[in-house]
Amino acid sequence: MHNSTTEIPHAAETHNETWSSQAPSSEFSLGVLALLAFLMVLLCLVTILGNVLVILAFIMDRNLRHRSNYFFLNLAVSDFAVGVFCMPLYIPYALTGTWHLGRSLCKLWLVMDYLMCTASVFNIVLISYDRFLSVTKAVSYRAQQGIMSSSAIKMVAIWVLAFLLYGPAILRGAASGAGH
Repeated sequence: MHNSTTEIPHAAETHNETWSSQAPSSEFSLGVLALLAFLMVLLCLVTILGNVLVILAFIMDRNLRHRSNYFFLNLAVSDFAVGVFCMPLYIPYALTGTWHLGRSLCKLWLVMDYLMCTASVFNIVLISYDRFLSVTKAVSYRAQQGIMSSSAIKMVAIWVLAFLLYGPAILRGAASGAGH
């Protein structure tokens, strides 16, 4: 029993040493940190702008509204959310190595980050599968071109599966107090 109490501070010291060695602020000069911050914000803005353009093109041009392009719209929405919510909250953490925004926002950010990034990957897989079907089964693919219900179900399934993949584990960890 005595050994377990002496090991706990040692483990905590090792943990603190690990955090301090991972903090980028201790590894980079102020000029490099400013450059990194600028580049991260620029990447965030380009992500937002690019996806807004895709969403606006879809809204403005009715010719783009066919089954396969709805998958691109779904991808643009998930990537837009990454640029608007996930990336801006990560920038201060990436630069300082410390999360300053509180535990609740941390858990929300984790759920949203994993949800949006996983949905983005699943959307790319769905787009690839759709393109595969358009090439290998061209006749039946064209015959189903106007049917949106199966596409809508696939897009909703992407979001549900993306959440179920990580969301419950993150939220369960938050409820049990794990993952400080």
